[in-house]
Amino acid sequence: MDSEAVKIYRKSMLAVLILLSITLTLSMNFASATTPVSTDSNQTGSSDQSLNQGLNGNIISQKDQKLANDGNQQITSQNNQLSNSKQSEYLAAGSTSTAATSSQSVTFTIDQVNQAASSVKSFIDTNNRLPNYVTISGQQIIMPQFLQLLGNAILNINSGKTSSITLKDPDSPINPTESVKSGSIQKTEYVKLVENLNSFINTNGRLPNYVTSSLGKIRYESLIYMCSKILVFYDTNNRLPSSVSITPWTGITITDPALLPYLQPTDNCQSTSSTITSLAASITSTLTSTYAKAAAIFNWVRDNVSYSFYYNTKKGALGALSSRTANCCDTSHLVVALARAAGIPARYQHGSCTFSDGVFGHVWAQLYVNGKWYYADAISDSNTFGTINNWSLKTLYGTYVELPF
Repeated sequence: MDSEAVKIYRKSMLAVLILLSITLTLSMNFASATTPVSTDSNQTGSSDQSLNQGLNGNIISQKDQKLANDGNQQITSQNNQLSNSKQSEYLAAGSTSTAATSSQSVTFTIDQVNQAASSVKSFIDTNNRLPNYVTISGQQIIMPQFLQLLGNAILNINSGKTSSITLKDPDSPINPTESVKSGSIQKTEYVKLVENLNSFINTNGRLPNYVTSSLGKIRYESLIYMCSKILVFYDTNNRLPSSVSITPWTGITITDPALLPYLQPTDNCQSTSSTITSLAASITSTLTSTYAKAAAIFNWVRDNVSYSFYYNTKKGALGALSSRTANCCDTSHLVVALARAAGIPARYQHGSCTFSDGVFGHVWAQLYVNGKWYYADAISDSNTFGTINNWSLKTLYGTYVELPF
């Protein structure tokens, strides 16, 4: 190609490039003109929201988008659950399960607490005991939590408030007691009782052992039943009752199938022997609470049976009681037998434990009180009910209804 042709070719290519540049510039300006620039300081958030549009075109948050994906793209509102399946949302249960705790604040409406109160009252009327928990909108609420909700609902209703109630997690009473006669208390008094209860919980982080009324000392089970009856009346009549009846709490009858095996006699645990039942009755005769009875049984065995070293079971509960000396297995047999004779569920645990003089295989008892298993190792004077001071657990081997060795 000669030099003149080269010059013409270069000029043609330059013209083409110039035309392409002009076209590109016009396209970019057109796009800018049809998409206004946001001056909102939350522009980044707006962009994130536009990426999270649901299939129906509504904008949902990133958290809800994850919930939709994790739950087969179905987001069910709490209110819809309540209206469509209210009965199942307020089931009272006798399981030994405990409520799951959460760091997030959980609130319930007065209507939700009212419906749960109806369920709990029905459960008590049928079973002559408290349920271990009541389910409100999918949340398992144990009884100390529920009493706090009941009290706040009554106070809100009395003061005309309709605000939701925040769930708290108070501990159970340390040693619940009751000495109350049957009768009725007036509205002004039961509102004051609930105010005192609420103040105690807020100050101490647990339920009181009792509250004082004109009829005597009322323990927490009776308070739960009383408050439930008040809210059931309110739910029907749209007002608080002028008075509420009180009857003594005669005790909790264990009917939970999961606990029944821990009340039965087993090999070397002769809990139905007249010798064992008479001693259990003697130890607990002046006591009213399950906790006090369990602690008294533990203390009696610890203080009256000395420790002797040998392997595995040789004497059983009756032999340990007769000889007043036993190893860990036979001491545990006696603790478990006395507890079961007193109507307290009891079991065995076996593990490798570190003592001051070395690591040994060891057996100890546990007693079930107020929804919790308590350590009851009576081989050492340094131990107390619920607390182990003479060893630390290295390895847990098993938990038993009946000790197999």
